[in-house]
Amino acid sequence: MTTAVQSARRTRMALAALLGGTLLAPLNSSMVAVALAPIQRDLGQPLAVTTWIVTVFYLTACVCQPVLGRVADRVGPRRLFAAGLMVAAVASAAAAMVTSLPLLVLCRCVQAVGVSAAFPCAMVVIRRHGDVTRLSAVATVNTTAGAVGPVLGGLLTSWAGWQAIFWVNLPVMLGAVVVAWRTIGPDERRPARGGLLRAIDPVGVALFAVTVVGLLLLMLAVPGVSVPGAVAVIVAGTGFLWWERRAAEPFVDVRALAAARGLVPVLGAFVLFNLAYYGAFYGLPPWLQTTLGYDAAHAGLLIMPIAATSVVATVLGGPVMRRLGVGRTLLGGGGLLLAGVAAITTFGRATPAWAIVLDGVVLGVPYGLCNLGLQRLMYERAPADMTGVVGGLFQSARYVGAILAVGLVGAFAPDNPGKPADPRALAVAMTAVAVAVIVMLARDLRRSRNDEVASLHRTAGPR
Repeated sequence: MTTAVQSARRTRMALAALLGGTLLAPLNSSMVAVALAPIQRDLGQPLAVTTWIVTVFYLTACVCQPVLGRVADRVGPRRLFAAGLMVAAVASAAAAMVTSLPLLVLCRCVQAVGVSAAFPCAMVVIRRHGDVTRLSAVATVNTTAGAVGPVLGGLLTSWAGWQAIFWVNLPVMLGAVVVAWRTIGPDERRPARGGLLRAIDPVGVALFAVTVVGLLLLMLAVPGVSVPGAVAVIVAGTGFLWWERRAAEPFVDVRALAAARGLVPVLGAFVLFNLAYYGAFYGLPPWLQTTLGYDAAHAGLLIMPIAATSVVATVLGGPVMRRLGVGRTLLGGGGLLLAGVAAITTFGRATPAWAIVLDGVVLGVPYGLCNLGLQRLMYERAPADMTGVVGGLFQSARYVGAILAVGLVGAFAPDNPGKPADPRALAVAMTAVAVAVIVMLARDLRRSRNDEVASLHRTAGPR
């Protein structure tokens, strides 16, 4: 076997290990949704308290993704990927054996820390090999894992109890660690003692975490106002920007982030896109059950086309972008998102099931196309030495959008729990968000074209 063939094989094996790691975050955030009721019953806690096993996972991952991305940029992906999945494996095994909710919440927190290492490490390795087409594989695996998570979680819970959703992680995690350790090249950067701690920037990380927690408190309080949450967002958020501009080794180099043309708008558009998408994704099931009278199983089947179509759209997104270009693909996806959420404003008691399924198909396509397209732009525009931290921020943008969506769904929910839900007011708000997404994507496409024209003029030079 020639050296080139061996190298190509090692690269494919490394990618497979990284894909196995990156699927764990969406898989574990979605599998647990169908296990909440049995966990609540077994541990004897109210559902409102039990949902903290979901909330703490999102919150921890939102903070840790960019933090571990910074570590990956500094020390390299091999050791961080292996260490992260080993930590997650221990937490998963412990979660399957706990007998109290506080311990389960703690295990979920540690599990989220571990799996948060995978996506930034994958971005660093892809950057190392310079093959942008591998981004499609990462997006496809992440989308598929999020789509099949509820189905897999339901089967495992029915077959072996809620503990099975944690045990199932172990073979994937341990297998990915073994393969990654053998196939990912050695880490090049080895900071001196104390260098890594300075590179992580504990003050910046703490301010970022407080800002995210404050945002969560604000959303949980909607339609009311959380004064502590508002104070945390304003004070910690301002402090974060002030500190990062002056830190010798900032956790997030906001100057470099702002200097990378088009990168901040990509992250902003991704937040708003996920806000609109998850607003529909989380807002429809309560309406289907409380207003139209579907049980949980049938409501899930009516929502499934959103997830299934998003997987198909992600797989086909690569060829579509090669034919139409990233900008036009994103605009098309944004248009479908607008059509999907706007259609919900017409829903009522007489809405037939086929119309709900059709709208789910329309909503699923933009998730696949825009997720892949914005990920592509993020990768292309991120400074090479910030690939890990920007990849982490990209994932954090997804979580922030989802958190905001959950808050808005709660804000538009009826005050009386016994009153049927009406998604139309929420849909109007999501329609406005979708319009904002299209405006941002259109401006970005125009800016990119202007940059291309200017580049051609510079290359041609004066005649």
